[in-house]
Amino acid sequence: MRNAMAALLTLAVFAGVAAVSWAAPAADAPVGFTAHKVGTYRGESCGVGDFNKDGKLDIVALPFIYCAPEFKGLKICEIEGEVGEDGKGYRWDFMNAPLDVDGDGWLDVVTCSWFGKKAEWLRNPGEAGGLWPRALVEENGNYECGELWDVDGDGKALEILPAVTGTRWYEAARLPDGKRGLAVHVISEKTMIWGVGCGDVNGDKRPDVLRPDAWFEAPADLRTGEWKEHAWALGDKQEGKANHTAQILVYDVNADGLPDIVTSCAHEYGIFWYEQVRQDAGPAWKQHLIDDTWTQAHSLALADFDGDGDLDLAAGKRFMAHNGGDPGEFEPLGVYWYELTRQAEPTWKKHNISYNEGIGSGLNMIATDLDADGDPDIVVTGKWGGPVWFENKRK
Repeated sequence: MRNAMAALLTLAVFAGVAAVSWAAPAADAPVGFTAHKVGTYRGESCGVGDFNKDGKLDIVALPFIYCAPEFKGLKICEIEGEVGEDGKGYRWDFMNAPLDVDGDGWLDVVTCSWFGKKAEWLRNPGEAGGLWPRALVEENGNYECGELWDVDGDGKALEILPAVTGTRWYEAARLPDGKRGLAVHVISEKTMIWGVGCGDVNGDKRPDVLRPDAWFEAPADLRTGEWKEHAWALGDKQEGKANHTAQILVYDVNADGLPDIVTSCAHEYGIFWYEQVRQDAGPAWKQHLIDDTWTQAHSLALADFDGDGDLDLAAGKRFMAHNGGDPGEFEPLGVYWYELTRQAEPTWKKHNISYNEGIGSGLNMIATDLDADGDPDIVVTGKWGGPVWFENKRK
């Protein structure tokens, strides 16, 4: 596919945003993407939200907010750490979750840090402008990443699951001191493998919280009830062995009425889906390989990219996750989408969004309709220097 697109590659610059465009042959893929180079900052987290309340979706990749439609970077904070031109090093910023923490109608940003060993939120000052003040959520060891999920089951992803050794979730609330902030709810203090997700896997209409080595069954009262731990093993090519995963996503892949799991091995080869098989003792899981031709799939997202009514998968290769120490680290960067044919024996057809163009995806990727044209786009960033907005041109 990439060779077929090479002759169609063009480069343009407009409104301060670089755009790389291509059109895939119709027989090869039903979806084409235009890549807009929004920034050049070497960070690994991003988010999307309307931060200036103008009705348009903006991009956050700390320390910058990129406001639509020009997407010119506005610095809102300072970030510790350094990343060299070779991608080695780290910025102390591993989550950019847009959330109105203080309830004033302006989207704030929740962040966390592996090296700072804490989670914080940055308060949006609104029309006053200037740098955004920081407030501590908690200090809790290494934070690998984190993002918004629908933990309380109200259909809105307004709660945060951080990837820490224990399992906990945050929600915007009034704290004991009377101020608004993020309340911390502990599910388990047991040390778990890196990776986190959320979704109803047992069909009781309550979202469960997922880790690579166990899933926690949600109680009726999410805040005071006891979460029941169930062992499983996700994220390794050896079935039955748990490994560090990217996001753990819940979706009925084979349309049999049972929720399945989609995830990947975050630092080795392998993207998988796990078929749920109901047994008398409860759910069991059969592993299926989606792709093992590239490595470092540390970010995943589900969305209907081709408009056929089912959810497809997007994934991207992380750059210099461990400064060159991972398998396949120096293989070409890429961002891909996998076209799902949802049936009893489902298939996943791989399409290049970007390959060997110096663009991958760091700790997360966002699939959302950034330009409000009716189809989902993709936003990525990484230590290669971003963010990049991939505009879905299907419409």
